[in-house]
Amino acid sequence: MAIPTNTFTTYDSIGNHEDLIDIITNISPIDTFVTSNTGSKRATARFHEWQTDVLAPAAPNAVIEGDDASASAITPTVREGNYSQILRKTFQITDTQDVIDKAGRDTETTYQTTKHLKELARDIEYALLINPSAVSGATGTARQMKGILGYIATNVTTGTGTGNEALTEEMLNDNLQLIWARGGRPSNVLSGAFQKRTISGFTTNTRDIAATQKELVNAVDIYQSDFGTLAIRLHHQLNTSAPGTLVILGEMNLWNKAWVRPVKREELARTGASRKFMIEAELTLESLQEKGSGKITELTTA
Repeated sequence: MAIPTNTFTTYDSIGNHEDLIDIITNISPIDTFVTSNTGSKRATARFHEWQTDVLAPAAPNAVIEGDDASASAITPTVREGNYSQILRKTFQITDTQDVIDKAGRDTETTYQTTKHLKELARDIEYALLINPSAVSGATGTARQMKGILGYIATNVTTGTGTGNEALTEEMLNDNLQLIWARGGRPSNVLSGAFQKRTISGFTTNTRDIAATQKELVNAVDIYQSDFGTLAIRLHHQLNTSAPGTLVILGEMNLWNKAWVRPVKREELARTGASRKFMIEAELTLESLQEKGSGKITELTTA
């Protein structure tokens, strides 16, 4: 159906106001479970060190009455260390852009600061969880911390090792048993979406619980195992960076962030009619006893 000749429409008009709502929507994932649930300490060097120890295994222990005591050999502590990693976000905004009328934010500087802080938080989470190995660094080479996935080496389950094996309840419990046998207390399972759906299909040991202000920050699934109650938590970075891996964390106080320099925003020197900002942090990960956690790797992802 045609419109009458010479009808003036919005397609012909010049000067109609644009329809731009005063809201900016951002749905990018920002979950930082490791960063939020590990302790914080102070680091004073680029190579941060600590010591770990284990108890001798239980053994028959009986002595005869009146026997003379002799010293047994002492096993020394193990000296561990991790390199600090510098993480940075930068942005630059012209003076004009900061003051003109904009939709969705008052000043560009405030909006971009908030956005880049969130991006840096995700990068810190990635380093703490995903980084496979430490890099000592040198002139022209950035230092890198070893993350949780890099540290967990004792309690590792790989199934057949084909890299394409479906997660089973037996595999999960085998790993939990390894952790328990070494004194660990499994508490949280971090998972990508596919592995989470698999766990949700396990018999009757998985149940939903509702979140309350006094209990859990987010609604999670609970898996009731023979080795303790586990919170099953979706983690975006495992979903994208290690979808074939399940991370089983023991007591969270076995992992700490050690800060050389906490997150800070600095305004850099002006070189023209714009402002340049740098948001930077330097930290590393303490693994006080990796035997208290475990991982299942080489799982199918679809």
